[in-house]
Amino acid sequence: MKNPTKIHIIVNELSGSGNGKKVSIELIKLLNKKDILFSLNVSRYAGHTICLASTISKNKTVDLIKKNHLLLIIGGDGTLHEALIGLGEEQKHIPLAYIPAGSGNDFAKGLEISKNVTEVLTKILKSKEPKKIDILHFYEHFSNETGYAVNNIGVGFDAATVKHANLSSIKKKLNKIKMGSLTYLVSLIVVLTKQKGFPIEVKIDGVQFNFPSAFLVTVNNHPYFGGGIEISPKASPYDNYIDLIVLEKVSISKIIFLFILMLSNGRHLKHKDVHYFRGSHIHILSNQSEDVQADGEFSGNKSINLSIQPSARYFWI
Repeated sequence: MKNPTKIHIIVNELSGSGNGKKVSIELIKLLNKKDILFSLNVSRYAGHTICLASTISKNKTVDLIKKNHLLLIIGGDGTLHEALIGLGEEQKHIPLAYIPAGSGNDFAKGLEISKNVTEVLTKILKSKEPKKIDILHFYEHFSNETGYAVNNIGVGFDAATVKHANLSSIKKKLNKIKMGSLTYLVSLIVVLTKQKGFPIEVKIDGVQFNFPSAFLVTVNNHPYFGGGIEISPKASPYDNYIDLIVLEKVSISKIIFLFILMLSNGRHLKHKDVHYFRGSHIHILSNQSEDVQADGEFSGNKSINLSIQPSARYFWI
């Protein structure tokens, strides 16, 4: 297939402690060699990618449907998360190209997208049709908010860990020594003794379950979270289902044991304190304020009334 007329790049240069900028420079060199026109749009602040993706997708002179033009995102999971918000429901038919450049890159791992710029670009240019991918589409009834997640939505322990990782200096320090993927693990250890149990109600395709002392509640689109931890090994972004894991409050020693099982081909799913569900519609209700996160972006400490379901998006991969 012939090369696109133009590639519209949105880059978060700060992702992965500057890796986004390095990846964009390498990509631009490749595009110049191939005589492919491009525009470079730098995301300069939190939420800027939302604005950029929205503006480019609504530009009537830009044909993003037939691959005459491409919208390509460079950054981490948070940057991709913002791009999908920018497209919203109105432009959800527009395919995205993506080159991972973050510290965790869980979405890339879940979809087996290479970090090698040449390899990714070659695959994008050879693609004849965009691939249909499920993402998480949620509606928060309390706040009347609609949103998206490419990886996961978490309540409790993992959200508190995300908050710690984003607010502390650990992430920057580990990224500087090329060990950014350990950020989540380090924060996890710090938060482990602080997180308390909380009551929560979940419904899986209308079937209700109550947990008086939940510790971790995570809805997953693919197996990985926290920089490559395989928390939900059965999850797939291609099956029109979403996966939910609820871990009840247990002793620290048992949590460590479960973490070891998690590293052993998903054996943690068989443990009595780990509750695993799959469905096409998941509802989560908790009147107690808890930390909440989506794709590693902290959403606040609040009570929740969340409806979550898979929604199709399209990617050049």
